[in-house]
Amino acid sequence: MYYLDNSATTVVSENVAKTAYDIMTKSFGNPSSLHNVGYDASLILENARKVVATSIGAEEKEIFFTSGGTEANNLAIFGAVNAKRRQGNKIVTTAIEHPSVLESVKELEKQGFQVIYIKPENGEITPQQFADAIDEKTILVSAMTVNNETGLVIPTEKIPAIIKRKKSPALFHTDFVQGYGKLSCRVKKIGCDLLTVSAHKVHGPKGVGALFVKKGTRILPRAFGGMQEGKLRPGTEPLPLIGAFAKAVEDFNIEENYKRVKELNQYLKENLEDIQGIVTNSGDFPYIMNISTNCVMSQTMLSYLADNFDVCVSSGSACHKGELSHVLGAYGYDNRRINSALRISFCESNTKEDVDMFVKGLKSGLESLVKF
Repeated sequence: MYYLDNSATTVVSENVAKTAYDIMTKSFGNPSSLHNVGYDASLILENARKVVATSIGAEEKEIFFTSGGTEANNLAIFGAVNAKRRQGNKIVTTAIEHPSVLESVKELEKQGFQVIYIKPENGEITPQQFADAIDEKTILVSAMTVNNETGLVIPTEKIPAIIKRKKSPALFHTDFVQGYGKLSCRVKKIGCDLLTVSAHKVHGPKGVGALFVKKGTRILPRAFGGMQEGKLRPGTEPLPLIGAFAKAVEDFNIEENYKRVKELNQYLKENLEDIQGIVTNSGDFPYIMNISTNCVMSQTMLSYLADNFDVCVSSGSACHKGELSHVLGAYGYDNRRINSALRISFCESNTKEDVDMFVKGLKSGLESLVKF
C-alpha cells in the first residue's frame, strides 16, 4: 500500500500502540481512584499532560484532554462565546475552517450571533482582513493555523495584536491540528487564548486530543458530571489513549521530519510538471499538496488509484465524505477544478517510491478514465 493521506489520519507507531496496550493491561486503574492502582494511573495522566504542555510551551494546568480535535474545537467555541456573550455578539472566523468550527459557528448564527467568514484573496488570508473584521463587539476570533485541504498557513500570530489594537474583548482560538508536530508551536509566541491539537494526526490513536486554555481565560463547560479535567471536560479519562498520545508527542522530530517531507514534496512537484493540465491549489506547506486534473472526477480517480495501484489519497477533508470542498469553493475556483481535486498529504515515513506510484497511477488514470 502507498499511503499518501496523512492529513486524514496517520498510522499508529508500534511504540505508541505498545504504550496503550501496557496501560490497558498493567496500569488500568481509574486516575481518580484513591488506592495505589488509581494513584499509579494518575501519575501517567499527569505525565502525559506535562508532555503535551511542553510540546506547545504551555503549563500543565493549561492542558485539558478531550476526545479529539472536533470536541476541543466545539468546547473552545461554545465555551468562549457563552462566557463572553454579554460583551458582544460577533464572531470572526475563516471560510476555510474545519467543519467542527464552521458547523459550530453556524449553530451560533441560528442563536442570533453575527459571524464574519474571511475568504482567501489571491490564495492568501492576511492580517489586514482580520483587522477589517474585528471590532469592539467581537467576542471570539477562531482561525486555523494550517488548512487541512490546501496547507495554507494563516499568520495567526498577528491576530492577538489586532484584537488588542481594536479594543476588542475577543478571545482568540486557533485550530492547530494540521500544524501540530510539523511546525514549531509556542502558545506564548502565537498569543492565543485557546489552541486545539489532536493525536491521530501525529501517529497517535484516534479518540484523543487536547485543548490549551491560557491561564486566566474563562470558558464554560459543555458537559457536566465530574471533577475530571478541572470540570471543563468531565468523565473518566481514557488513560490508554492519553498515555499513547504522550508517547507519540515524545517521538516528535519537527525539524528533521520537515526537511524530509519538503524534499518529497519537491520531488512530487517535479514529477507533475510534465503532466498536461495539472494545476496546483496549495501553497508552500510541504506536508500537503492539493492539485486538480480539471478533467477527471475526484472520486473516480481516487477509486482508480486505490483499485489499480494501491495508492491512497483523498479529495479533501475526510469529514466531507465526497461533498464538494467548501475550502476550494472559498478560494473562488470553478466546479471543474473543485470536482477534480486531489489532496496528497505526507508524513516523514513516506518515500519516493510512494510518489512514483502515485504519479504512475495518475498518468494511467488520465489516459484511461472517462473525462468531463
